[in-house]
Amino acid sequence: MKLVDLVNRIDTMEDDIIIFQENVRNFDSDIILTGDEQELAGDESGTKHHYLIEVFLAKEFITEWKQSLDYNPTLVQIAKRLHDYAINDA
Repeated sequence: MKLVDLVNRIDTMEDDIIIFQENVRNFDSDIILTGDEQELAGDESGTKHHYLIEVFLAKEFITEWKQSLDYNPTLVQIAKRLHDYAINDA
């Protein structure tokens, strides 16, 4: 799954889910979702994923960011901005 896929259906996600990303330097790298509060999580292939952000924080950020805009951003724009926020500000 990619971050843009999660953004597309984030309103249906449980708030306590944690988002982990394979390469936090690339917003488009694979993500996994878990309820585990680990610093690193591995998927079934053993690939390491790094903590990115909790779903409830992502929901709050997206809602507030979109309200501050005078246009409707695309899913890719939302995913890129969420990734930047999670890496640099959260």
